[in-house]
Amino acid sequence: MANEIGQTGPTRSLARFIPGRPRMRSGLVPIYVPFLFLIPALILLVVFRYYPTISAIYHSFTIWDIPKPGEFVGLKNYQALFSDPIFLQSISNILKYTVVRTLLTMTMAIIGAELVYNLASSSWRNIWRLVFTVPMVIPSTVDLLIWKQIYAGRQGLLNEILVGIGALNRPYPWIGRPDTALWALVFIGFPAVAGFGFLIILAALQNLPAEVNDAALIDGCSRLRRVFSIDLPAIRGPLALILILSLNGGLQQFAPMLVVTQGGPVNSTMSPGYYLYTQGFTYGAHGYASAIGTILMLMTLTLSIFIMRARYRRAYDVAI
Repeated sequence: MANEIGQTGPTRSLARFIPGRPRMRSGLVPIYVPFLFLIPALILLVVFRYYPTISAIYHSFTIWDIPKPGEFVGLKNYQALFSDPIFLQSISNILKYTVVRTLLTMTMAIIGAELVYNLASSSWRNIWRLVFTVPMVIPSTVDLLIWKQIYAGRQGLLNEILVGIGALNRPYPWIGRPDTALWALVFIGFPAVAGFGFLIILAALQNLPAEVNDAALIDGCSRLRRVFSIDLPAIRGPLALILILSLNGGLQQFAPMLVVTQGGPVNSTMSPGYYLYTQGFTYGAHGYASAIGTILMLMTLTLSIFIMRARYRRAYDVAI
């Protein structure tokens, strides 16, 4: 009986490695079963992400009028695109918008996160975190319509305030003039503290070791110097993520142009995303619109690679 019992244990354990049998995890679950649950997500990813991207790249080389099949024309769409003055102006507009908007939102998010992080009371930190988070649930279209009314030439809130304090003699059409319309879009949402970037930076700061801050205070380091010497270098990874998301979102932006200015006046707020929308859905030039989308994809991909290479060059906080 002892022999039989002694042979049963090893025999049962070795049976799991017999050729021809599926490998088993603990609990007798085949190792391939978890991958089966990823198949629906993979199908959705391919159908709604990769296939549209590949289709857009292919149709950018065609004259395509849905539902007719595209007629291959080679690089003619791109040649027309880079000689199109409206598209070139939209590139200039969106670069200005993206750079200034990214600097503004990142700076204000860092300031807001540092102020909340340095509060002594945890209760007040939670309250202010909630205050800065609530605006994220407001639909962006509602936000844009509110700011359109703020910038209105007549009875706009901004003009009423400036005229009331004597800064202006008469109302100014902020979104009706080519020299101010684009900058009005840049400052929508000012001071731009609330948002995804604020939450990421605040979470990264709260994950910093408390011993580092205590040592800095003991050594006489001021809070302002600690921000630049300790906090910002320690959260380079989250800052790089926010920078990539902000630049990509800015380059692809078209909602403010559509809702507030409709690309005007005189194309001063035209963006590649809004130009793509008008070419594809107003004029039916889907091949031309696909070429614009391909250019935008290449721009965002190039910027993302550049930022990530700069982030990990000589990095000491990650293993490469």
